[in-house]
Amino acid sequence: MKKISYILFSLFILSGPLFSQSELDALRFSREDLHGTARAMSMGGAFGALGGDLTGVSVNPAGIAVYRSSEVMGTLNLSREASVVGSSDAHKNRFNMDNIGFVGYFPLRNDVMPLINFGFSYNKLKSFDKEVFAMGSPNNTLIDYMVRESAGIKPSDLELGKNLPDPFLDQPWLSVLGYNSYLIRSSNDGASYTPVNTRGATPYNEIRTYEKGYIDNYDFTVGTTINNVLNVGMSLSIKDIFYDLASDYLEDFDDEGEYTLTNWLTVNGAGVGAKFGAIYRPVNAFRIGLAWHTPTWYALTETYEAQLDDDMGAFVTDPNYNPEDMTYSAVFTNNYDLKTPGKIVASVATVLGNNFIASLDYEVVDYSNMKLKVPSNSMDDPSWYDQDNEYITEDHKLTSTVKVGMEYRFTPQFSGRLGYAWMQNPYDADLVKFGDAVIAGSNSIFRIEGDTNYFTGGVGYRFNRNFYLDLAIVYKTQKDDLYPFPNYYVDDVLDIDATPFSLKNNSVRGLLTLGYRF
Repeated sequence: MKKISYILFSLFILSGPLFSQSELDALRFSREDLHGTARAMSMGGAFGALGGDLTGVSVNPAGIAVYRSSEVMGTLNLSREASVVGSSDAHKNRFNMDNIGFVGYFPLRNDVMPLINFGFSYNKLKSFDKEVFAMGSPNNTLIDYMVRESAGIKPSDLELGKNLPDPFLDQPWLSVLGYNSYLIRSSNDGASYTPVNTRGATPYNEIRTYEKGYIDNYDFTVGTTINNVLNVGMSLSIKDIFYDLASDYLEDFDDEGEYTLTNWLTVNGAGVGAKFGAIYRPVNAFRIGLAWHTPTWYALTETYEAQLDDDMGAFVTDPNYNPEDMTYSAVFTNNYDLKTPGKIVASVATVLGNNFIASLDYEVVDYSNMKLKVPSNSMDDPSWYDQDNEYITEDHKLTSTVKVGMEYRFTPQFSGRLGYAWMQNPYDADLVKFGDAVIAGSNSIFRIEGDTNYFTGGVGYRFNRNFYLDLAIVYKTQKDDLYPFPNYYVDDVLDIDATPFSLKNNSVRGLLTLGYRF
């Protein structure tokens, strides 16, 4: 649980920038999914010590030195994702290109370094395409949360008007929206707030989120082999981000009054990083791989707007209240930098003759090393994200990912494959237990994601020495806690209970890879 009170955080954001990104934004763009060629995915993505596959090269760039011919390939993805909350579910279908690439083989006719290979590959690292619907009855309401978060703010600083400064520029957005919609009112002393009196009406809430976007990765790789025993390689990685979110949060009070908070967020940007790797083959049947992925340094641009549409006339007694009015912000833009954590990948594999392959990858990522920064060319205070980075360090941990896979060649042309991958959630145990994440802006909805499991399988067929086709099925399952807003604690005692939903996510992907070697 947070060691620094939320009141102190509220005071901090008042002196900080309008779009002080939170730990949730940093994690959204730092976590990756399991994507790649059909062969690699059917083996759980465990290709760090094998190479000879463009997904293996993206995991460990030394894998490019395994090639003894040039290759061009591409992978098509047809997927269906379901998000289930109780009896409510949402589905999203997707069809696109997951990766495409080229490897050039250049023999050197040298006994010590017999070749040097170059390659380019595009890989989809993450898809944000997702829809979520949830309905329930919370123990507390977002209005209660607005009251706590607005403590200490002068009501005059929250007022909207033609001749008044725009409070969205320097005040918490939830407070501005709640105050100008008459959901919260100032008490007699002017330093605290009270919620609109709903006369004990039972709250009913509904969440609707619509997400789309991607993280794409472009690798430029070079590698060689030394004495046919040690493969080494390195990659320059360029990443491209697009993310778009529209969310609605509705609260209904026994059909006597209701309001809907809507948020829109779009993020674009690019980043750069590098990868270094080696694969050692002490004997023909055994291989050891080690790779390091540096952090990625992103430059991101965000546009953001919100509105609150309310019809609470049955409860609001203020004569100035007009249920036909809507409280809304302008469209704002913000630039910020993000450094994602690096990754270490250790791999082992065995290759028995021409018939059997077994492989294991173990990845380590420390998400507490994520960092938000003000752009170097900005005039903003460079310390604005210090508090957010403290929360990142406090709420995230070192995580593990385990991938295992096997392949058996039944005939020289036909192979069967199986795999499994487990990805650990990146949260400190206290954040999972207490659900008191720090949000930015007015989008209060967030997920605490659970561990992710992937069950994979597939087949491959070689038509001749040049042309091949691989098919894979990837089943993903994950259980999250979906919060309408954060829990709020006072002196380590739960004061506002957000009553999170249990969100079950599963997806099925069908992958087809076509390749040509020459």
